[in-house]
Amino acid sequence: MTERSTTRHRGAGATTRAARAVLALGALATLAACGGDAEPTEPPPAPDAVAAYEQARQDVLAAVQDVYGADGWTVDDGPGAQEQPDGRCVVFLPDAKLREEVADPYDLLADVPDVIAPVLAEHGLGEPSDVVYPEHGGSAYVETEDAAGWSVRVTVDGDLVRLDASGPVDLDPCDAAGLPEVG
Repeated sequence: MTERSTTRHRGAGATTRAARAVLALGALATLAACGGDAEPTEPPPAPDAVAAYEQARQDVLAAVQDVYGADGWTVDDGPGAQEQPDGRCVVFLPDAKLREEVADPYDLLADVPDVIAPVLAEHGLGEPSDVVYPEHGGSAYVETEDAAGWSVRVTVDGDLVRLDASGPVDLDPCDAAGLPEVG
């Protein structure tokens, strides 16, 4: 499936995007990493990463609710962890979902990048993408990925709006039993 994205003027463009892609999650020095396209040598420790990214997820959700409304959202249980084929342990924070009739959820998605950008910057996450629309219908989304490999994505698929966040952590064994509670 071929995808295209809408174009929004963002001033300095790639230079600004690279400059904002710095991981600095509050006072958690163990999570600090250089921004840009550099790959971290090791994933962040699970307890610190889960707490910091969960707070970021909650703040992004509050911003998304400014666009779609705060009523009717459900949040999955979680978090979960899964070892990837390349050996990385990836944590999946609970998805937040809205499955209500909203006045044209695809059109509202166009407002999401501007609304979540300051929240992502506050948490040291990268600038959000423009809305990405599949060429032949289906899900449209806005996403960001930070230097540590964590991604935050807002997806619209029909009448479903979903916010998800996931990323690599240092956790052995890679299972939910070793993760702190969230919520």
